[in-house]
Amino acid sequence: MKLLCPISLYVFLLAYSALIAAHHETKSHMNVLMIAIDDLKPIGSVFAEDPKNFLQHVYPDKKLRTEVANRMTPNIQRLADQSVTFMNAYCASPACNPSRAALMTGIRPHKTGLTTNSGGIFFRRYEYEGKRPLENARTIPEHLRRNGWYSASTGKIFHRSNEYKSADNPRSWNDWANVKGNAGDRVASKWESQGLAWGQEGEDNATFDQLDDLVKADFMARVLETGQATFEGNTFRITEQQSFFLALGIYRPHLPFYATKDLLELFPEEEMTISYDLLELFKQDSDDLPEYAFRMSGMARNENGNPILGEDRFTSLLQHGLGVDPNQGDLKGWKNMLKHYFASCAIADRAVGRILDGLENSPYKDNTMVILWSDHGYALGEKLHITKFALWDDAAQVNFFIKDPRNTQSAGKKCFRPVSLIDIYPTVMTFAQVNLPDKRITGHDLTPLLKDPETEWTIPAQSTYRNVANNMVRLQQYKLIQYVDGSQELYDVPADPEEFQNLAEKKKFKKLKATMESALKTAINEGPY
Repeated sequence: MKLLCPISLYVFLLAYSALIAAHHETKSHMNVLMIAIDDLKPIGSVFAEDPKNFLQHVYPDKKLRTEVANRMTPNIQRLADQSVTFMNAYCASPACNPSRAALMTGIRPHKTGLTTNSGGIFFRRYEYEGKRPLENARTIPEHLRRNGWYSASTGKIFHRSNEYKSADNPRSWNDWANVKGNAGDRVASKWESQGLAWGQEGEDNATFDQLDDLVKADFMARVLETGQATFEGNTFRITEQQSFFLALGIYRPHLPFYATKDLLELFPEEEMTISYDLLELFKQDSDDLPEYAFRMSGMARNENGNPILGEDRFTSLLQHGLGVDPNQGDLKGWKNMLKHYFASCAIADRAVGRILDGLENSPYKDNTMVILWSDHGYALGEKLHITKFALWDDAAQVNFFIKDPRNTQSAGKKCFRPVSLIDIYPTVMTFAQVNLPDKRITGHDLTPLLKDPETEWTIPAQSTYRNVANNMVRLQQYKLIQYVDGSQELYDVPADPEEFQNLAEKKKFKKLKATMESALKTAINEGPY
């Protein structure tokens, strides 16, 4: 056999090294796993000790509160330990349809006019000022797909995306499946009331892994673990030779709050501290609200102008409870609702746990960005209001975590800079090294905060709801809400995290209010900060 001379051997080794490097480069495609959760307020996990956290009212003892948070969201906490947690993140609009449409297209609600659920209309068909502004918008998965990525999803990503067309097929996805699970028949709680529904799902021996969200998560986890999975003839298939964008939509804790007994038992009502003092605190949190905002709460005024219980699904809950049991039935019904909401949060958490297991047991654990978000927050009685549909933090603040394989030094850190879910689009495209497709996309790439969560950040978060002239802007310390009638709310968030003291009409804050008005105007016009 003829031996290579030293120079030939050197050339051969260089070529072989280049071949190996190219092989590794091929296998190191970056990927994105997106996890969307419906109606999850920042309540458990890393948020449990946040000053505005609702759990602090229900479980004033810190030790018990920690235990409850650990029962509720251990897997979301696991992701937080691997991610940057954005502690002051906001949705583009506190309702499912506009929030998801804005997030997935990168185009803000005040530009498109889609500022409410609008009867659940498919976002591409929504008309505003005689046009369909989102008809040809490119979604995140569509744009990645056009740039060579594989995209697939199951669960709720767009509003009402449980059917092929409403999930934006075939534009956004290579593959899509409406994966389903069933734990059994539902039995309603005696405490459920008009506009709300909750109870037990399945027989006493049913387990949470039979629930719809868990079956969806298991399907997507198996895609990661084995490279493919099939449901009713729909096969998802990924490889190490092609970047992928996988999206899992988790429906709970959206209404109805039905959960299996094993999760309901984690939240006994006798552990909860729910009192008339708390109810009065939330009722009195109306004295300084402008009338437009007052009508969005669950309060009304008596003949003397004093706040009383008004019409809201929450106040209906209280009244129904007294009908079931005149002896503090209102508080008992409130506790029972919370039990089922917390158990529904635990459903979402277990689904997160299953897909995290799938990623960790896959070849993609070190080159996949994980993004978890909730589409908005959720009021549970604050301002005597329940659900979303308001610009207060209870409804507008969201869960937002990003695990970035490029910046492992930031794992487990908290970022307190105000950010928006609208920032996901440019952040993903920077990660994918793909240019933005539309000049209307004006979110901001969060990569600097993923590198260093404490880096300087002067960009505010902005949200819109119900009318393009109803807007919120949040800076590091202050938050301004401005309504279509010109009325306002102004809060010093660190000093007043639950937004009890509206400063908008106080003379000493006139200059600050002007500064915030200027920031809001800049945010709406998307000018430089």
